[in-house]
Amino acid sequence: MPLQPKMGLREYGLLFLRRKWMVVFPFFYILLAACVYCVVTPELYRSETTILIIPQSVPQDYVRSTISVNVAQQLATINQQVLSRTTLMKVMEELRLFEKERKNLAPEEVVELMRKRVGIEVAQGKTRDSASDAFTLSFQYEDPKSAMNGAARLASFFIDENLKTREQQAVGTSEFLDSQLKETKEKLEALEGRVKEYKMRFMGELPQQMEANLRMLTGLQDRLRSNEASARALEDRKAYLEAQLSLMEKSITAGDNGQALSSYGQNPSLSLEGQLALKRARLAELSSKYTPMYPTVVAARQEVEELEKRVAESRVSASLPPDGKQPGGALSAPASSSPEGTEELRRMKAQLQASTVEIASLKREKQVIEQNIAAVEQKIERSPKREQEMISLIRDYENQKKSYDDLLKKKLEADVSQNLEKRQKGTQFQILDPANLPQESFRPDRRKGMLIGLLLALAVGFGGPVFRESMDLTLHDVRAFKHLFKAPILGTIPAVLGPESHREQALRRAAVIGGLVTFTVALSVFLIAYHAKIRAILNI
Repeated sequence: MPLQPKMGLREYGLLFLRRKWMVVFPFFYILLAACVYCVVTPELYRSETTILIIPQSVPQDYVRSTISVNVAQQLATINQQVLSRTTLMKVMEELRLFEKERKNLAPEEVVELMRKRVGIEVAQGKTRDSASDAFTLSFQYEDPKSAMNGAARLASFFIDENLKTREQQAVGTSEFLDSQLKETKEKLEALEGRVKEYKMRFMGELPQQMEANLRMLTGLQDRLRSNEASARALEDRKAYLEAQLSLMEKSITAGDNGQALSSYGQNPSLSLEGQLALKRARLAELSSKYTPMYPTVVAARQEVEELEKRVAESRVSASLPPDGKQPGGALSAPASSSPEGTEELRRMKAQLQASTVEIASLKREKQVIEQNIAAVEQKIERSPKREQEMISLIRDYENQKKSYDDLLKKKLEADVSQNLEKRQKGTQFQILDPANLPQESFRPDRRKGMLIGLLLALAVGFGGPVFRESMDLTLHDVRAFKHLFKAPILGTIPAVLGPESHREQALRRAAVIGGLVTFTVALSVFLIAYHAKIRAILNI
């Protein structure tokens, strides 16, 4: 019948009594199933070992490790290596684990079974130095001693793999940096060759030679001005010598014809006046370059003054009456008959030829100077272009040099880090607590299993009848009728059972008896088959 509101204990008692077999059978069967689970399930013993993470012994300020991964990432990598098929098969063969499973199952299934028995729990560190201080490695097996040996062997694999992995990473980093350093060095040497070739090719046009070119240009321009001044002075001297030479030749010709004496012999001041003209030209040239107190200018001025005095004296002596006698009473010899006049003529011709040669030399020197000036000016004009080209070359070279220096520094640090790992001074794993020998099984948890079975038995044993009663529309007594209908009850008629009702009762009795027999048989078989293990469990 439908459940009534505000049912009391009497109503619930009548309900459970009426459906007593729905309470008894689920309750005892579920308890039996819990007992079977707790007894039949193989016992697994769990052994644990704690591994301490020791940070790098050398301070990071002195030696920086090239192992960039943190401890959690490193643990994940080592975990994959330790739990690999090769490692687990090696441990199983060494410790003779899962012998029955290896005979009946495929190797992959056995490895997966063992992999599920291994557990790793990372403990988050509470110190400032490291993110993780330690982690726990556990292994579950049916035999306590085998569980302890398996945990210890896996822990040793963890430590060995950590050392091997860190050393391989350090060596790999060093080798990679070494290869990169060689490539960068080759590129740097190629750029150095290009810069050297460029400098040799455009020597004199480089931007750093601009100042030297300007000084050279200034010096060449000064030499050109000096050359031009010297050429002008020589041209003047040459004109003077040509005039003097022409005059002397005319005088000598006239003397040979007996018409007159040599004018040169009569006027010796003409040669002095020529020298005076040259000295004055020289003084004017020096005065344009130097100050009046410059020693060379002072000496030239003294020579000009001395020649002026001599010219004046010669003019005075030339103004004497021509009586055919010198102040000493001797007659002047004709120029043609005087060996001094012939020697003077020869000397002036030599000076004229020397002046001509010197003038030609100055002209050639002027051409060379002008060519040098043109070449230097072209170099100065091309310097800005060379500067832009050099900037591009130097920029590439400096960038490559910076990259090379950076790689060289990292390579040296990687070598030191590699030596650090080889000497086992980096981050290490050390066993803090060795694998323990478990005294109690880790699984199954019998107390927890029986408690869950009891709660499930109570829930199904007493919840099932309540649910079945709520779905049943049969009215079993007057109280249920009054609950559904408000009509007054005049009388009750007892139930009249027909053949069908008798068959249902017979089937119900048979089901109850069969359930009791089945439960009794199952319980007996269970107790007989596992009596030794049950006694051992109860003794514990």
